[in-house]
Amino acid sequence: MNGEERKSLADAVYPIILEAREAVLKVYRSGHFHTEEKSDHSPVTAADRASHKILSEGLRQLFADVPVVSEEAQEEPLPLGDGARYWLVDPLDGTKEFIRQTGEFTINVGLVDRSGRPIWGLVDVPLSGRTYVGGGGGAFVRETSGDTPLDPLKPAMPGQGAVVALSRSHQGAADDWLRTHHIAVKRLVYAGSAVKFCWAAEGRVDLYVRLRPTMGWDTAAGQAVLESVGGSVHTMEGVPLTYEPAARVNPFFVAGRPGF
Repeated sequence: MNGEERKSLADAVYPIILEAREAVLKVYRSGHFHTEEKSDHSPVTAADRASHKILSEGLRQLFADVPVVSEEAQEEPLPLGDGARYWLVDPLDGTKEFIRQTGEFTINVGLVDRSGRPIWGLVDVPLSGRTYVGGGGGAFVRETSGDTPLDPLKPAMPGQGAVVALSRSHQGAADDWLRTHHIAVKRLVYAGSAVKFCWAAEGRVDLYVRLRPTMGWDTAAGQAVLESVGGSVHTMEGVPLTYEPAARVNPFFVAGRPGF
């Protein structure tokens, strides 16, 4: 995917993202979340459902031949032909943070190819009004003022401590891994949702270590953005994270700048 294709896809999808963002923020600002529990004991709100409806319907209208796999429709059958592309969508990533009103929630839309690799991704951070887009050999941040390219990530420097991002809901889980791999930690930062991939893509953090379960819709979009600026997302065995067109739990992974 070249730069023109990356931007063209963003231009097509962005109006849908803005509509979903507004629906999510309307619920967020109301302060009335009416939370329910799904079969996996994770929470779901009216914001999740409203965003799902907007995104799934909008993507299908734009790209009728590209199926949508969404967190809020994971039990629906997926008519996916062999070797087709498909969307992996999380209408509201970080629902727990949404409910806690930390502001650390995102809307994730990733496009996955026949090999299971994310080839394009969009991560919208509703409260900041920033949308991260990546695919192929580049990425940018879209705001109302325009698009700002993200610089390629510089490799890690030996001997320098790392700024490490961890999930706010799973503090402490990565301590042993960091010690075992002799990674000196300069600072730990905590956040919910795919915003941690965005921080890594901007170079604000060096590593994002995840030793708790995630799903494909949580990570595909952020992975595409991070890899587009030279970062990597790989399992503990060193294999790049890949996906299937179904609800599947990801293996544990490490994401960040090259050199770790």
